[in-house]
Amino acid sequence: MPRRTILLKDDDVVKDAGFIYICAGYLVEDGKVLLVHHNVFDKWVPPGGHIEAGQTFAETAAREVEEETGVKVELISSQPNINPKDKAAVAEAVPFYVDVEYAFKPTPAIVQFFWVRRKKGVPGTALKAQTKEVYNVGWFDKEQLQSLPTFEQVRTVSTYALTHHPDAK
Repeated sequence: MPRRTILLKDDDVVKDAGFIYICAGYLVEDGKVLLVHHNVFDKWVPPGGHIEAGQTFAETAAREVEEETGVKVELISSQPNINPKDKAAVAEAVPFYVDVEYAFKPTPAIVQFFWVRRKKGVPGTALKAQTKEVYNVGWFDKEQLQSLPTFEQVRTVSTYALTHHPDAK
């Protein structure tokens, strides 16, 4: 895996931020959560990846879900949009969970997890794994998560997603 570095420039001083930034999306449908079998980790994880220049965190999550699974999604903010209509400030979807992950060596990652749902008006999309980064894509219920080869954090957050996702009613 290539080493990614985020640089911070303060006047003429450039410093490594000390973290990489990753965003992922949790899609829940019919009592199952969508996960990908990651090539590098050889574990099932939510679809997600590194932020790219010029993208917001929310845009990164939506792009990564589509790239890795073939499913076009929209984000569901975990907080209400309280911003009045103002061209100088545009509301952005807020993640439902954020953590620091040390599995990304040598630089830890700040990972933001967003709720996502299929884009409205887009016909049912067949799952299609992006084999450059993931071996497979699949849907898992609570019982299947218990024996799935994954990180304990993914098992916990996936289980939470199954009962708390805004569309999991």
